[in-house]
Amino acid sequence: MKKRIRLIALDMDGTTFNSRKEITNRTRRTIAEAVERGIQVFPATGRPKSYLPQEIMSIPGVHYASTSNGASIIDMNKEEPLYEDLIPAERMPDIIRRIKDLPVIIELFYKGACYCDRSTLPVIEQILQERPSVQNGQAPEIYEDGIFDRLLQDPFPVEKVHLIFSDLKIRKEIMDFYQKENILDVTSAFAENLELTSKTATKSNALLRLAGILGISQEETMAIGDSFNDLDMLGAAGTSVAMGNAEPEIKETADLITKTNDEDGVAWAIEKYAF
Repeated sequence: MKKRIRLIALDMDGTTFNSRKEITNRTRRTIAEAVERGIQVFPATGRPKSYLPQEIMSIPGVHYASTSNGASIIDMNKEEPLYEDLIPAERMPDIIRRIKDLPVIIELFYKGACYCDRSTLPVIEQILQERPSVQNGQAPEIYEDGIFDRLLQDPFPVEKVHLIFSDLKIRKEIMDFYQKENILDVTSAFAENLELTSKTATKSNALLRLAGILGISQEETMAIGDSFNDLDMLGAAGTSVAMGNAEPEIKETADLITKTNDEDGVAWAIEKYAF
Protein backbone atom coordinates (compact mmCIF):
# COMPACT_ATOMS: atom_id res chain seq x y z
CA MET A 1 0.00 0.00 0.00
CA LYS A 2 1.36 3.40 -1.03
CA LYS A 3 2.18 5.80 1.80
CA ARG A 4 0.22 9.01 2.11
CA ILE A 5 2.57 11.91 1.30
CA ARG A 6 1.75 15.38 2.67
CA LEU A 7 5.14 17.13 2.54
CA ILE A 8 7.81 16.91 -0.18
CA ALA A 9 11.31 18.37 0.18
CA LEU A 10 13.07 19.01 -3.12
CA ASP A 11 16.77 19.58 -3.53
CA MET A 12 17.39 22.10 -6.31
CA ASP A 13 20.72 21.73 -8.13
CA GLY A 14 21.15 18.33 -9.75
CA THR A 15 17.60 17.40 -8.75
CA THR A 16 14.83 19.86 -9.64
CA PHE A 17 17.11 21.71 -12.08
CA ASN A 18 18.29 19.77 -15.12
CA SER A 19 21.90 19.90 -16.30
CA ARG A 20 21.13 23.11 -18.24
CA LYS A 21 20.02 24.79 -14.99
CA GLU A 22 16.39 24.75 -16.11
CA ILE A 23 13.19 23.67 -14.40
CA THR A 24 11.06 22.07 -17.09
CA ASN A 25 7.40 22.80 -17.70
CA ARG A 26 6.53 19.22 -16.78
CA THR A 27 8.25 19.56 -13.41
CA ARG A 28 6.44 22.84 -12.71
CA ARG A 29 3.08 21.34 -13.71
CA THR A 30 3.63 18.31 -11.48
CA ILE A 31 4.59 20.47 -8.49
CA ALA A 32 1.51 22.63 -9.10
CA GLU A 33 -0.69 19.52 -9.24
CA ALA A 34 0.82 18.25 -5.99
CA VAL A 35 -0.07 21.53 -4.31
CA GLU A 36 -3.60 21.34 -5.72
CA ARG A 37 -3.88 17.86 -4.16
CA GLY A 38 -3.03 19.34 -0.75
CA ILE A 39 0.65 18.34 -0.64
CA GLN A 40 3.10 20.92 0.69
CA VAL A 41 6.14 21.14 -1.63
CA PHE A 42 9.20 23.12 -0.64
CA PRO A 43 12.76 23.67 -1.88
CA ALA A 44 15.36 22.24 0.50
CA THR A 45 18.51 23.81 -0.82
CA GLY A 46 22.01 24.90 -0.01
CA ARG A 47 21.19 28.22 -1.68
CA PRO A 48 20.35 31.35 0.30
CA LYS A 49 16.91 32.96 0.05
CA SER A 50 17.99 35.36 -2.71
CA TYR A 51 18.82 32.38 -4.97
CA LEU A 52 15.46 30.61 -4.63
CA PRO A 53 14.12 29.83 -8.12
CA GLN A 54 11.10 31.90 -9.06
CA GLU A 55 9.98 29.10 -11.38
CA ILE A 56 8.98 27.20 -8.23
CA MET A 57 8.32 29.96 -5.71
CA SER A 58 5.83 31.58 -8.11
CA ILE A 59 3.63 28.46 -8.11
CA PRO A 60 0.54 29.31 -6.03
CA GLY A 61 0.70 27.49 -2.71
CA VAL A 62 4.49 27.06 -2.68
CA HIS A 63 5.68 29.48 -0.05
CA TYR A 64 7.96 27.56 2.32
CA ALA A 65 11.66 26.92 1.75
CA SER A 66 14.61 25.54 3.66
CA THR A 67 17.74 27.47 2.69
CA SER A 68 21.49 27.34 3.38
CA ASN A 69 21.36 23.59 4.08
CA GLY A 70 18.69 23.97 6.75
CA ALA A 71 20.10 27.03 8.51
CA SER A 72 16.90 28.93 7.74
CA ILE A 73 13.25 27.99 7.21
CA ILE A 74 11.32 30.63 5.32
CA ASP A 75 7.66 31.45 4.83
CA MET A 76 7.77 33.76 1.81
CA ASN A 77 4.62 35.49 3.10
CA LYS A 78 6.53 36.74 6.15
CA GLU A 79 9.50 39.07 6.53
CA GLU A 80 11.33 37.08 9.21
CA PRO A 81 12.38 33.41 8.95
CA LEU A 82 10.19 30.87 10.73
CA TYR A 83 13.36 29.35 12.17
CA GLU A 84 17.12 29.92 12.07
CA ASP A 85 20.07 27.81 13.18
CA LEU A 86 23.14 29.95 12.50
CA ILE A 87 26.87 29.50 12.97
CA PRO A 88 27.36 31.32 16.30
CA ALA A 89 29.09 34.70 16.13
CA GLU A 90 31.84 33.53 18.49
CA ARG A 91 32.89 30.79 16.02
CA MET A 92 33.32 33.13 13.06
CA PRO A 93 36.72 34.73 13.89
CA ASP A 94 38.42 31.32 14.04
CA ILE A 95 36.80 30.26 10.78
CA ILE A 96 37.81 33.45 8.98
CA ARG A 97 41.39 33.31 10.26
CA ARG A 98 41.71 29.75 9.00
CA ILE A 99 40.40 30.36 5.47
CA LYS A 100 40.84 34.03 4.53
CA ASP A 101 44.33 33.72 3.03
CA LEU A 102 43.76 30.42 1.24
CA PRO A 103 43.36 30.29 -2.57
CA VAL A 104 39.62 29.51 -2.30
CA ILE A 105 36.37 31.25 -3.16
CA ILE A 106 34.75 32.25 0.14
CA GLU A 107 31.03 32.93 0.08
CA LEU A 108 29.25 33.96 3.28
CA PHE A 109 25.49 33.43 3.44
CA TYR A 110 23.63 35.70 5.85
CA LYS A 111 20.45 37.77 5.86
CA GLY A 112 19.23 35.58 3.01
CA ALA A 113 21.95 36.60 0.55
CA CYS A 114 25.46 35.62 -0.56
CA TYR A 115 28.34 37.97 0.29
CA CYS A 116 32.00 38.00 -0.76
CA ASP A 117 34.79 40.20 0.58
CA ARG A 118 35.86 42.40 -2.32
CA SER A 119 39.52 41.67 -1.54
CA THR A 120 39.03 38.10 -2.77
CA LEU A 121 38.00 39.07 -6.33
CA PRO A 122 41.40 38.14 -7.87
CA VAL A 123 41.19 34.66 -6.31
CA ILE A 124 37.60 34.25 -7.49
CA GLU A 125 38.51 35.20 -11.06
CA GLN A 126 41.51 32.86 -11.06
CA ILE A 127 39.55 29.84 -9.78
CA LEU A 128 36.67 30.42 -12.20
CA GLN A 129 39.21 30.54 -15.02
CA GLU A 130 40.88 27.32 -13.84
CA ARG A 131 37.64 25.48 -13.09
CA PRO A 132 34.80 27.00 -15.16
CA SER A 133 32.56 24.07 -14.24
CA VAL A 134 32.08 25.47 -10.71
CA GLN A 135 30.15 28.48 -12.01
CA ASN A 136 26.62 27.83 -10.83
CA GLY A 137 24.57 30.22 -12.92
CA GLN A 138 23.01 31.80 -9.83
CA ALA A 139 22.48 35.49 -9.15
CA PRO A 140 25.63 37.56 -8.63
CA GLU A 141 27.10 37.72 -5.16
CA ILE A 142 27.16 40.94 -3.16
CA TYR A 143 30.73 42.21 -2.97
CA GLU A 144 31.58 44.39 0.01
CA ASP A 145 34.77 45.80 1.48
CA GLY A 146 35.94 44.69 4.89
CA ILE A 147 33.63 41.73 5.56
CA PHE A 148 36.51 39.67 6.95
CA ASP A 149 37.62 42.54 9.19
CA ARG A 150 34.09 42.91 10.58
CA LEU A 151 33.86 39.21 11.33
CA LEU A 152 37.22 39.30 13.10
CA GLN A 153 36.55 42.44 15.14
CA ASP A 154 32.80 42.43 15.74
CA PRO A 155 31.57 39.00 14.64
CA PHE A 156 27.98 38.18 13.75
CA PRO A 157 26.19 34.86 13.10
CA VAL A 158 26.20 33.43 9.58
CA GLU A 159 23.90 30.93 7.87
CA LYS A 160 26.60 29.15 5.88
CA VAL A 161 30.23 29.42 4.80
CA HIS A 162 30.53 28.14 1.23
CA LEU A 163 34.02 27.34 -0.06
CA ILE A 164 35.01 26.50 -3.64
CA PHE A 165 38.48 25.09 -4.22
CA SER A 166 40.80 24.79 -7.18
CA ASP A 167 43.35 22.78 -5.18
CA LEU A 168 41.61 19.62 -3.95
CA LYS A 169 44.45 18.90 -1.52
CA ILE A 170 43.60 22.11 0.37
CA ARG A 171 39.94 21.11 0.27
CA LYS A 172 40.76 17.79 1.92
CA GLU A 173 42.84 19.50 4.61
CA ILE A 174 39.99 21.88 5.50
CA MET A 175 37.42 19.08 5.42
CA ASP A 176 39.56 16.82 7.61
CA PHE A 177 40.16 19.64 10.11
CA TYR A 178 36.49 20.49 10.61
CA GLN A 179 35.37 16.87 10.65
CA LYS A 180 37.92 16.18 13.38
CA GLU A 181 36.95 19.31 15.34
CA ASN A 182 33.28 18.27 15.12
CA ILE A 183 32.04 21.79 15.87
CA LEU A 184 30.35 22.46 12.52
CA ASP A 185 28.36 20.44 10.03
CA VAL A 186 30.54 19.83 6.97
CA THR A 187 29.04 18.64 3.71
CA SER A 188 29.52 18.98 -0.03
CA ALA A 189 27.42 19.31 -3.18
CA PHE A 190 30.18 18.77 -5.76
CA ALA A 191 33.83 17.73 -5.90
CA GLU A 192 35.32 21.22 -5.52
CA ASN A 193 33.19 22.62 -2.70
CA LEU A 194 32.65 22.46 1.05
CA GLU A 195 29.68 23.81 2.99
CA LEU A 196 30.00 24.74 6.66
CA THR A 197 26.96 25.33 8.86
CA SER A 198 26.01 25.12 12.50
CA LYS A 199 26.43 21.59 13.81
CA THR A 200 22.66 21.20 13.99
CA ALA A 201 21.77 23.11 10.79
CA THR A 202 20.99 20.28 8.41
CA LYS A 203 18.44 19.62 5.72
CA SER A 204 17.08 16.74 7.82
CA ASN A 205 16.45 18.92 10.87
CA ALA A 206 14.78 21.55 8.69
CA LEU A 207 12.52 18.94 7.10
CA LEU A 208 11.42 17.53 10.45
CA ARG A 209 11.00 20.98 12.00
CA LEU A 210 8.82 22.23 9.14
CA ALA A 211 6.80 19.01 9.28
CA GLY A 212 6.24 19.66 12.99
CA ILE A 213 5.20 23.26 12.36
CA LEU A 214 2.66 22.06 9.78
CA GLY A 215 1.39 19.15 11.89
CA ILE A 216 2.69 16.52 9.47
CA SER A 217 4.18 13.24 10.67
CA GLN A 218 7.63 12.02 9.63
CA GLU A 219 6.01 9.06 7.85
CA GLU A 220 4.09 11.48 5.62
CA THR A 221 7.23 13.22 4.32
CA MET A 222 9.16 12.61 1.11
CA ALA A 223 12.60 13.93 0.14
CA ILE A 224 14.22 13.88 -3.30
CA GLY A 225 17.94 14.56 -3.79
CA ASP A 226 21.14 13.66 -5.58
CA SER A 227 24.16 14.72 -3.56
CA PHE A 228 25.99 14.26 -0.27
CA ASN A 229 24.39 17.37 1.21
CA ASP A 230 21.03 15.60 0.74
CA LEU A 231 22.08 12.42 2.53
CA ASP A 232 20.82 13.31 6.01
CA MET A 233 17.52 14.64 4.61
CA LEU A 234 16.94 11.42 2.69
CA GLY A 235 17.63 9.48 5.86
CA ALA A 236 15.09 11.51 7.84
CA ALA A 237 12.21 11.40 5.35
CA GLY A 238 9.44 8.85 5.53
CA THR A 239 10.07 8.13 1.85
CA SER A 240 13.49 8.89 0.33
CA VAL A 241 14.04 9.15 -3.41
CA ALA A 242 17.45 9.35 -5.08
CA MET A 243 17.80 10.85 -8.53
CA GLY A 244 18.99 8.62 -11.35
CA ASN A 245 22.04 10.89 -11.62
CA ALA A 246 22.77 10.70 -7.88
CA GLU A 247 26.06 9.56 -6.39
CA PRO A 248 26.16 5.75 -5.88
CA GLU A 249 26.26 6.17 -2.09
CA ILE A 250 23.07 8.24 -2.24
CA LYS A 251 21.27 5.60 -4.29
CA GLU A 252 22.32 2.89 -1.84
CA THR A 253 20.68 4.65 1.11
CA ALA A 254 17.45 5.75 -0.62
CA ASP A 255 14.17 3.84 -0.52
CA LEU A 256 13.51 4.51 -4.20
CA ILE A 257 15.37 5.68 -7.31
CA THR A 258 13.77 7.92 -9.92
CA LYS A 259 14.91 9.04 -13.37
CA THR A 260 17.71 11.56 -13.88
CA ASN A 261 17.37 15.33 -13.64
CA ASP A 262 17.48 15.45 -17.46
CA GLU A 263 14.51 13.05 -17.63
CA ASP A 264 12.14 14.96 -15.32
CA GLY A 265 13.05 12.68 -12.44
CA VAL A 266 11.34 14.90 -9.85
CA ALA A 267 8.07 14.94 -11.78
CA TRP A 268 8.27 11.19 -12.36
CA ALA A 269 8.86 10.47 -8.66
CA ILE A 270 6.02 12.70 -7.45
CA GLU A 271 3.58 11.23 -9.97
CA LYS A 272 4.55 7.64 -9.17
CA TYR A 273 5.03 7.76 -5.40
CA ALA A 274 2.98 10.71 -4.09
CA PHE A 275 -0.15 10.78 -6.27
